[in-house]
Amino acid sequence: MQDQYHHYIPRFLLRNFAVNNYERIFVDNERLFKQKKHKRNFRNRNNKDALLQTYDRNLSQLGFSLIAKTYGYANMYKDIDHEDAMNVEKKLSKLEEQASKVIRDIIKTSQVESQIVLLRKDLGNLRKFLFIMNYRNRSRWSQFAENRFDNLTWSMVENFMQQQKLKIAQEVWLQNIREILETPHEDVQNNLQIFSLDRTDYQLRMVDCFLVIWQAGENDEFIITSNGFGIFEGVNGSVMLSQFQFAYHWFYVISPKLALVLCHSSFRKEIGPDLLQKQFGFTRSIFEYVPHPPAIPKYVATPKEVPINEYGRSNDTNPFTAFDSHLKSIGLEKRVDDTFTFNFVKVSSATVHLVNSFLLNETKEDLVLTFLSHSYLYKTITKYYKHHKELGVVDQDFSVLKRKLFMVLNQTHEENLNLRRNIPAERSCNWNVRVLTSEL
Repeated sequence: MQDQYHHYIPRFLLRNFAVNNYERIFVDNERLFKQKKHKRNFRNRNNKDALLQTYDRNLSQLGFSLIAKTYGYANMYKDIDHEDAMNVEKKLSKLEEQASKVIRDIIKTSQVESQIVLLRKDLGNLRKFLFIMNYRNRSRWSQFAENRFDNLTWSMVENFMQQQKLKIAQEVWLQNIREILETPHEDVQNNLQIFSLDRTDYQLRMVDCFLVIWQAGENDEFIITSNGFGIFEGVNGSVMLSQFQFAYHWFYVISPKLALVLCHSSFRKEIGPDLLQKQFGFTRSIFEYVPHPPAIPKYVATPKEVPINEYGRSNDTNPFTAFDSHLKSIGLEKRVDDTFTFNFVKVSSATVHLVNSFLLNETKEDLVLTFLSHSYLYKTITKYYKHHKELGVVDQDFSVLKRKLFMVLNQTHEENLNLRRNIPAERSCNWNVRVLTSEL
């Protein structure tokens, strides 16, 4: 079978950063800028030719990269013991298709509205997709491929392999992805074919976290890094020789203007982040003061039964099902056509720079960085070195990148000056940048 290149950041997301989707036109007024003769449509372009503007730290190279060959590995999801070796990739493509429609709607709506309404079934698909995006990333894949676990976790993995008759740890990773993809969102918590720690992780994210949408301003841009899609901001520690992580936020940049942020429930106003600091002594989130408005739900049906006790409350004490039981006790029930209204939270330039700086601070040596404009990336790198207070240790060296950006920007400036010299003195012109109609 021919090798296949599998992306750990899907192509449909990367296309939102494709330079093919943007053009720079030098015209004398807004009216001319908007005329049809200046428009180009890339719908019919071969997606394999779409390019990202990137910086490769290994090569110290600032340039362009094909989306088709960026952020991926050959045969990541190849299941050699299955009659269809690419069965996981095929199942994954179905979830990606569902999620891409939701994300496309989010991006389009954000350009004209201040909020978006999502159906429960679409939100469920999106939440499952975001979890899979964390689980399929290269660090998680290499962890199973290289058996990189602490002693306690490795013994649990070995027991699970024995129970499931699996030969190597990487098969656990593949089986988990396959089972999560095949299992309805609400039932993942009960599927014993999924490794217990990963099943619990899925449960906790669905029950204990909520989604918000942060929107960059007109003059701001989010970036993408090799390990940044789904990266978390929180606490790292150890208990009884076992490592633990507690996440305040997971970040998923879906376009230069939008980031989906999965937030711990302590950022709900009725709870507040003080609780974690007082109970566990955790350091506070560097994004504590950014708005975290949860979606507003609207339930469309009532249950046939209302299981309550003599005090008018639900008898369910299971933390993973108690909320559903509480809904029923007050005459509500979850349905696939329930709706959730999300605000597009317009965050400050300082917040966008802090998100980008956080992503930069967590990068590895083999960083491949994707960005939209040289000028904004230069500003981002400059701001990065000023975030000692928020990030603590700022130990990444981007001096080579900064120098290369400076050279590119100076070269562009000279080209612009030469072009302007050839314009008649009686005409005044301005650069205009427009997002083109493109396939998400």
